[in-house]
Amino acid sequence: MHLNYGKPKRTMAPEPLVTPPMTDPEPVPHCDVCGALAEQQSSARRAHDMSRVSDLNIEIRRHPHEGR
Repeated sequence: MHLNYGKPKRTMAPEPLVTPPMTDPEPVPHCDVCGALAEQQSSARRAHDMSRVSDLNIEIRRHPHEGR
């Protein structure tokens, strides 16, 4: 009989890599679309609808502007 006293076998998956959440994007000043998205984002945050906040963050980041 052979007893294994070496390193114990891992029985669980490794810990996931967790990164801090991204900060909210800044809407471009004087842009009506960015302003409207920012207002919707504020409303969603007040309603604790973080899924909608995340969706709006993506829309604000992807909204095109010259030189951005």
